[in-house]
Amino acid sequence: MLFLGSNSVSRMNIRCWLASRTRLVALAFCVWLRLDSDARGAQTYDFGFFPVGTTNKVGGFSFAGGTNLFMQSEALIGPDAADFQTSSNYAGQFLPTGQNHLYSLSFIPKTLGFESAALTNYETPDPPYGGGILYLQGVAMPTNRPGSGPVVPELAPLESAMTNFLVAHNFAAGTLALMKDSKLVLRQGYGWRDNHFTKVIHPDNLFRLASVSKMLTASSIYKLVAAGKITTSTRIYDYLGIQPWGGVLGDSRITNITVQHLLDHAGGWNQYATTPPFDPVFRTVQFSTNMGLNYPAGPTNVISWMFSKPLDFTPGSTNVYCNLGYLILGRVIEKASGKSYMDYLQQELLGNAGLTNILGFTNVVQSHSRPADLAPWEIWYADIPQFLSRSAVDFPTNLSVRVIDGAGYFEAYDSCAGLSASALGLCHYLQNYLEGFNARISGSSFSWNDLFYGSLPGASSVLAQNISQTSSSTNGVEFAALFNQRYDLVEGANIAAYTAITNAVANISSWPANGGGMIQWSTTSASINKNSGFINVPLTRTGANNLTVKVSYTTYALTASSSNFFAVSGVVTFGSGVTSKNITIPILNDRVIDPARQFSLELISASGGAWLGDNVTCVVSILDTNLPPSLTGQPVVLPNGNFQFQTLCSTGLIQTVQFSTNLIDWLPLQTFTNANPVTTFTDTNGTGPGVGFYRVVVP
Repeated sequence: MLFLGSNSVSRMNIRCWLASRTRLVALAFCVWLRLDSDARGAQTYDFGFFPVGTTNKVGGFSFAGGTNLFMQSEALIGPDAADFQTSSNYAGQFLPTGQNHLYSLSFIPKTLGFESAALTNYETPDPPYGGGILYLQGVAMPTNRPGSGPVVPELAPLESAMTNFLVAHNFAAGTLALMKDSKLVLRQGYGWRDNHFTKVIHPDNLFRLASVSKMLTASSIYKLVAAGKITTSTRIYDYLGIQPWGGVLGDSRITNITVQHLLDHAGGWNQYATTPPFDPVFRTVQFSTNMGLNYPAGPTNVISWMFSKPLDFTPGSTNVYCNLGYLILGRVIEKASGKSYMDYLQQELLGNAGLTNILGFTNVVQSHSRPADLAPWEIWYADIPQFLSRSAVDFPTNLSVRVIDGAGYFEAYDSCAGLSASALGLCHYLQNYLEGFNARISGSSFSWNDLFYGSLPGASSVLAQNISQTSSSTNGVEFAALFNQRYDLVEGANIAAYTAITNAVANISSWPANGGGMIQWSTTSASINKNSGFINVPLTRTGANNLTVKVSYTTYALTASSSNFFAVSGVVTFGSGVTSKNITIPILNDRVIDPARQFSLELISASGGAWLGDNVTCVVSILDTNLPPSLTGQPVVLPNGNFQFQTLCSTGLIQTVQFSTNLIDWLPLQTFTNANPVTTFTDTNGTGPGVGFYRVVVP
C-alpha cells in the first residue's frame, strides 16, 4: 500500500476499501437495535428528529398470535397521539397462533419540538393475555438549515452541495472546512446549534468523529516511532503487560501481534466472523456483566477480555477492519508517552497552535456519551429510529436511553472512535500531518491521497486529503465535513457527502493565487463602550495584493444579544492594492447596567485568489462603564409631608424607585429614564411621620 522513495511519499487512494470497512463497522455496532417488538413489552421507540410536515414510517413491528387471542382494542393515546399512526390496526380481530401479525408506525409531526404518545392494546382472554403498551417519541425540527454566514458567490457550488445534502438526508446540522493548496478558503456551519432550534450553528462547533479518530491515533503512533519511543515491530502483548481476563491467554499467536499489524488491521481479529457480527469495542455492557464489574467496561477491560479469547486468523496473514486494534494502539500511545491518550494528542500531536480555538475552547476533545457531559461547544446529536436501549455509560443501572445519549459508551472508544473535533481543528491537523501518517515536512516533495469515513450513531464524518507538494508549492484539496446524524447502517451518507463536495470543487475555478493575499481580522479581540454607538474592526490583507478578491463574514452572538449590538454580515471586496477594510458594527445601549457582553466576528469564505488566515475570529467585548444610581445630597421631608431625595448616575438609564416599610416587600413608585446625571424624586404619597425605606434599581 505504501511506496517510499528518496524524495517522495505516495499513498494510493484507498477510498473504496475504506468505504467497505466503514460499512461493516456500522453493521456490527447496530445489529442489536433490531426493529421488531411485541407491543406488550413496556418499551420506548424513538423516531428521532424529522422535519415538520414529513411522514416517517417504520415497519417490522409485530403482535404475536395466540390460541383464541382476540384484539379487543388497539389505540394511540397521549398528548400528541394525532401525530402518530399505526397500520394495520388489529382491533376487533382474532390473531391466530403460530404467526406474527405485522404492523408499521408513523410519525408525522406538525409543530416544532418533542412529541410523545403511546400505542395501547388489550387482548382477551385475560389471563393469559391482557393489556400492553409501547411508548413512542420523536422531535419535529425545522425544514430549513440556515448557514452560519454568507458565502462568496464563487464558492456557491459548495454551499449548494452542503444544503442539498442535509435536506436529502434529513440531517439537522453539519460543518465544512475546506482548504485549497493547504490554504483555508471556507469554514461554514449549517443548521441548528441546539435541539430547540433557537440558535444557528457556529462554524467551529465540535462533532463526534467516529472512526476518523483513527487518523489522529495513527499519526500519534508514527510520531512516537519517529521519536524512537517504539517501533512498528514492537510486540504489543509483552509491551503493554495487560493480562488476559481469567489469567489464561486465549491464543499463543497474540504474543506475535505488532504495532504495524494493528495499524494495518491485521492483528488477527475478525469482527464479522460470527453471527451476529461481534465488535468487542461496542459490547461494554456485555463485558461488564461477564466480568462481574460494577462499572462500565473501559478500554483495558475490553482488551483483557479479548486477550482471553482465540484469534480468528494469524496476525499479518490478512487484513480485516478492526476497531479493537486501534483501541489497543491507544494504550501503546499511553505506555510510550507516559501520558493519557488525550493528553498526548492535545499536547504533543497537535500542540497549542490550532488546538485552542480563539473562542477559548479546545478544537479536539474526548467524546462523551451523556448529553449533559458534552463539551460546551459540542453539537447535539440525532439518530435513526430505534428502541431505547440499556445505558452503557450508566452501567450497572437499567436506565434506557438512545445510543447517542449513553447506550453507546463513547468514552471507551477513545483511540478508535472516541474523539470530537471542529472541522477547523481537523484542517489544522491536515496542515501539519499526512492524514493517518507522518508529520508534513516543509520543503519536502510528496504526493498523498487519503480519504477516511467515520460512521456511528449520531455521527457521519469525512476527512479527505489529496495533495502534492514540492519544495516551492502545494497543490490539491483537503477538507473535513462533519454531521450530527447517520443516515443508515452503512456509510451511504459519507459517500454522498464526499461525492457532493468533490463535484462542487470541480465546478469552482476561483482558488488561492499569487496576488490574492491572506485576509484575516487585524486582532482576535476588541472592546468598545456600550455608549459608543459603533465599533470598527479592520480586516487586513497581507502578501501580494494585485488581484481583486472577496471575503465573507458574519457576526455571531455569544453572551451579547440583539439589545446589545446589531447583527451584520456580508461580502467585502478588496480591490487591487487594497490591504485593509473596516467592518462597522452598530453597538446598542440597552439602558441597563450590564457585565461585559460579547459577540464574535467570523470569517466564512474567500475567493478571487485570496484565502483566510489564522485570525478567522475576533471576539468583541461590549463594556459597560455606566455609573449606577447612588444617593447624593441630603434627603428632606417637605412641609407638606412629602419625602424628597436626589440620585446621581449616568444619563440614559432606566431607573425604578421602590418603597418598603420592612426591607422585604418593595413597591414600585415610578420608572423613568434620566436625562441628567442628578435626578430629584418626590414621593407625593408621603404621609408624614413613620418609618419607610427607598431604593433606586436599574434592570
